[in-house]
Amino acid sequence: MAKHWDSDAFWRHYTDLISGSNLGSMAGYPQHGNTCRLLHSVAVAYYSCRLAALLGGRFHMRDMTRGALFHDYFFYDAQDGDPAHKKHWSRHPDIAWRNASKELELTGIEADIIRTHMFPLTPRPPKYREGAVVTLVDKGCSVYEFFKRKRPYPKLAGRV
Repeated sequence: MAKHWDSDAFWRHYTDLISGSNLGSMAGYPQHGNTCRLLHSVAVAYYSCRLAALLGGRFHMRDMTRGALFHDYFFYDAQDGDPAHKKHWSRHPDIAWRNASKELELTGIEADIIRTHMFPLTPRPPKYREGAVVTLVDKGCSVYEFFKRKRPYPKLAGRV
């Protein structure tokens, strides 16, 4: 458990996951307008860790990073109008969890983050403080991306 922000550790986790999974392929899918799903997931993970450090409690930063990076781990364009993607917002947490579980051995915290990040739009609330932070940051990032459509997260985009 960590109580401080370690940017280098965050980027090491990201690099390990990019090289050891299909995470990088999410760059090919849009999220909230013009943002790609990979950049959205990196932003949610990055700002979740930053917020956790500001809150000052003890958090499992590695688990939070991994869970946030995989919270939208699905491989289709949810904005394409396909009837098969109806009710996507309520179904995608379990789809993402199943996809991530095929590639990674998830901890309980990581699985909980992925499966509950859409609360309160889905009935299951997060069990862990890490999940509550990711859920909150995901909503904030989504709103930001909707309104900042041209070039969101310019500093993060350079590293993704």
